[in-house]
Amino acid sequence: MDLQLAMRVLWRFRVLVAAGLALGLSLAFLSMVHVSLTGSPHFSYRAKPQYQSTTTVGVTTNGFWQGSLNLHAGSKVLNAPRGPVDTGVLRNLASYYLTLATGNDVMKELAQSGKIDGVIQAYPVLAPDSTTQPLFGLTAIAPSQQQAYSLSVRHLRAFRSWLRKSQEQVGTRPNSRVILQTVAGPTPPTLLMGRKKTKPILILLSTLVAVCGLAFALENLRPRIRSVSEKSDDDEKHDRPTQRLTA
Repeated sequence: MDLQLAMRVLWRFRVLVAAGLALGLSLAFLSMVHVSLTGSPHFSYRAKPQYQSTTTVGVTTNGFWQGSLNLHAGSKVLNAPRGPVDTGVLRNLASYYLTLATGNDVMKELAQSGKIDGVIQAYPVLAPDSTTQPLFGLTAIAPSQQQAYSLSVRHLRAFRSWLRKSQEQVGTRPNSRVILQTVAGPTPPTLLMGRKKTKPILILLSTLVAVCGLAFALENLRPRIRSVSEKSDDDEKHDRPTQRLTA
């Protein structure tokens, strides 16, 4: 395509191109920002960034059983569990609590402390050899750093509260109760996903392509501009001297 010719066509329909550019910018802006005209007009982003705060929780029992090879019923440790600690049972409980962490009962307990303004997720914590551990992770995702951290703290507190109430209802003795111990966290919130600009960029480019295509279509319907090569050929024909044939 002749670039000069294309620029001259766009310049001829500059009003149409300018209107298309303004339309594309407006649509791109509205795809990112919500304009509220109720009361005092204000703007707000449609898509919000996502922050996450994580907590690593250990499924354990009363007493520091992790520092001993075996705990028997005669142990003098205060509130020590009766009999040896079976880490296999704790690993199974960790997998079970992984599901309970986002279950209806825990979510109802969490809702009592305030609005759940985010997403709660739970995931297993594996050893380097990919074996399960008596650990699991909790993640709170929210639109702001403060909301993510607050939701993470409230979720663990609600989970512990629900577990303690359930143990009390069935009469589990304190020295036999499972405890949710914080191993790490809640961590300071980190940015998980920012605001995406892909959609407004595509809208702007699509609008510009459509307007440029319309300008060239109108030029084909009402041609007024010749290419530079065509002009050069015409000029050469016009300047070439006429030869007369003589007998």
